[in-house]
Amino acid sequence: MKIGIICGYEINELTNNSEKIIVETIYGNVPIKFVKYKKNEIYFINRHGENKNIPPHKINYRANIQALKSCKIDNIISILTVGSMKKKIKAGDFVIPDDFIDFTKSRCLSYFDEDRIHIDMNNPFCPSLRKLLIESCEKIEKINIHTKGIYITTEGPRLETASEIKCFSNYSDIVGMTLVPEISLAREKGICYVSICIVCNMAAGLQKELSIDEISNTFIERKPQLFNVIQNFLQNIENKNICKCINK
Repeated sequence: MKIGIICGYEINELTNNSEKIIVETIYGNVPIKFVKYKKNEIYFINRHGENKNIPPHKINYRANIQALKSCKIDNIISILTVGSMKKKIKAGDFVIPDDFIDFTKSRCLSYFDEDRIHIDMNNPFCPSLRKLLIESCEKIEKINIHTKGIYITTEGPRLETASEIKCFSNYSDIVGMTLVPEISLAREKGICYVSICIVCNMAAGLQKELSIDEISNTFIERKPQLFNVIQNFLQNIENKNICKCINK
């Protein structure tokens, strides 16, 4: 099975022996790390680019998803770092979101700029992949997993204000900058999409100050557990139930 993995950090345990390929699309060229993992073909994209310096609002989301579609990807697992807006969701926890709110402002949100197409987002994350991902997390010791959560996407690159977080927390649980439009573009291309979020900090107003180093340090600390989750997920993805994502 062909699986796309999109992340903002490197997962060297998975990509050490990978082959670099460049996929050309009408939206731009995309560098991908390709590796065979047991029975699966893995296509890894760092959403922030090879130099890891592209800010969230400048990521070429359309090129990334089109590149995976061109590689005939069946499923995408998206790895995201987020802030928590709820005291019960703590730094270091894992969240498998089941819905999202879009609060972005200036991104290219669709492939359908010339067509009147409306995709169904009643279940934005593939239910079958979510089930497998949750089961994969539950097999790993020493992680705290939240099997539901609403992700609100902000424009960035700045972090949110305390007043914004207070408002957002009435309607959502975690906050980040990169889920949208990645998720909806995948649905437009008929690719099953699921996300695993690592909570790296409490959002503005819930802790005294926010540090970018804190975000990266928490990801690094949790990366071994994350890799174990991905391993379990890849080993069991052939058991995925039939879903309707391709028909949305």
